[in-house]
Amino acid sequence: MTPALTRLRILFACTVEDDVARRRMQEVADIDEIAVIDANELQHVAAPYDGLIVPYTAHPLLTREVIAACPRLLLAGTTYGGVGQNVDAAAAFERGLTLIHTAPVRAPPMAEYTLALILGALTRIPHYHHALCTGEVWPRMLLGRTRVLHARRVAIIGFGMIGQAIAQLLKHFTPHVSVVSRHTQPHDAQGFELVSLEDAFAHHEVVVLAGGYTPATHQMMRAEHFALMLDDALFVNIARGAMVDQAAMIDAAQRRPIHLALDVFDPEPLEADSPLRSMERVTLVPHRANAPIEFEQRWAFLADELTRFARGDRPLTALSPQRAAVMSAS
Repeated sequence: MTPALTRLRILFACTVEDDVARRRMQEVADIDEIAVIDANELQHVAAPYDGLIVPYTAHPLLTREVIAACPRLLLAGTTYGGVGQNVDAAAAFERGLTLIHTAPVRAPPMAEYTLALILGALTRIPHYHHALCTGEVWPRMLLGRTRVLHARRVAIIGFGMIGQAIAQLLKHFTPHVSVVSRHTQPHDAQGFELVSLEDAFAHHEVVVLAGGYTPATHQMMRAEHFALMLDDALFVNIARGAMVDQAAMIDAAQRRPIHLALDVFDPEPLEADSPLRSMERVTLVPHRANAPIEFEQRWAFLADELTRFARGDRPLTALSPQRAAVMSAS
């Protein structure tokens, strides 16, 4: 437990985009905000600070060298829902730093977004909209009978914060929600049945991928899994495209009557000539699960986390090495 501090000094390597949240942070800390270009620049300015908070960028910011250059450092964190993209978590844990992020604010909007994808794919609303806007005068019978979510069997792959939020939301539509998780014990499954990955594909009408992307989960969904899917079953991916063998998924969808609802791809952007763009049973979105304005509650959440830390309490998102190892980079 970090001892209570009289006053923190926190450097944000970005702008705090919420004036109310900034004022709350300033109740417990002196806050500086800078536009940092790279880790080398950060290393030259970060030494006086107790805490460093970085945004999502294409390159690492809190490197081992930056952490080593900060003798006062107690806290490190990100403004997004992971740490792996910009923070050397191993170096942070070696130093005994408290490592935080903003994933809890992502869970409710991600769950609703996932529900929207499922409902859109089952009811085919996006396809009817497209048909009406691209020349069909009245395509009322274009796609035949559609389906609803009520009472269908759903499996969620991954039971982190987002997977849990999806499961809790979907149980209002169906009592048949199962979970695939290598990191959850039955007593932690919140009443949901734990099933194998193979069982998820073979026996559920909707399969949602919501887990974290790590080297261990690279292309964990392969041809043999898509071959197990029920006719007219739906596969939804709001996690990472690289967790799926995309070529195998496309091949299965071309040969079998299965449906796909995809927010993420491998690679991104999705290729202009990808067969996915012209497949009737496929719903596509260009990686916009992070679009809801509610994601900006991250600043208020960070204010809460800094207040907890300053009072000597453990922040809600303080990571363990084990938890950090199974999270997506962002």
